[in-house]
Amino acid sequence: MSDPSANLPVRYGADEGTLPPERVQEMFDRIARPYDAMNRVMTAGLDRRWRKLAADATGVGAGASVLDCCCGTADLTLELARRVGPGGEVIGLDFAERMLERGRAKIARKGTEQATLLNGDALSLPFPDDRFAAATVAFGIRNVADLDRGIAELVRVVRPGGKVVCLEITTPERGVAARFHRLWFDRMVPAAGRAIDSGSSAYTYLPASVRRFPGPSALAERLYQGGLEDVRYRLLGGGIVALHVGTVPREAA
Repeated sequence: MSDPSANLPVRYGADEGTLPPERVQEMFDRIARPYDAMNRVMTAGLDRRWRKLAADATGVGAGASVLDCCCGTADLTLELARRVGPGGEVIGLDFAERMLERGRAKIARKGTEQATLLNGDALSLPFPDDRFAAATVAFGIRNVADLDRGIAELVRVVRPGGKVVCLEITTPERGVAARFHRLWFDRMVPAAGRAIDSGSSAYTYLPASVRRFPGPSALAERLYQGGLEDVRYRLLGGGIVALHVGTVPREAA
């Protein structure tokens, strides 16, 4: 039997870039099918390169155990799986089951046995403290209902000395990048989204959610406050994407 909620438009709060968690879940389940294609269109294919940089930033190698939170359709999960190899482990977690279904199909096609996808809540990760060598979140931390709690959970499950890596869309403050950002995310992205799925306002929610999200410096400060040290970030794509990396402090001697 089909899920009638899949046909409901996502409208509540879209203009403000906020939605209740259950509506965010519904939105991502709805756009699971065109999600990868839209990522390629929205980023001119650069999102693949950005995910590789995020995987590099974890510093993990063969045999490591990594969490990819808000993993979506598992593009970063698979990139991390290449880093850890058959002796390692990558767990991708997301609360949108239809996104996970598409991710599991990718993993099955590639025969990547070290990658596993779980349905779960980024605000209450089902893992013990110090479980992973690193944790990543790509284009997902913006959508959690409580940013600080989400950061705290990532820090909790990474062992001392490990990395927490956050890849997210950001808003340039000035110059050509700012003008391009307004044109692309405020006009072109919603138009492209409506062309693919006229019943969804997901791609109207996207630019609004970016505008309300902390800028790169403010997000770095939130990561510090969440318990990380040595937080660094770099801007990608002419300033429309930020890659943040922080280290979980080692225990005092």
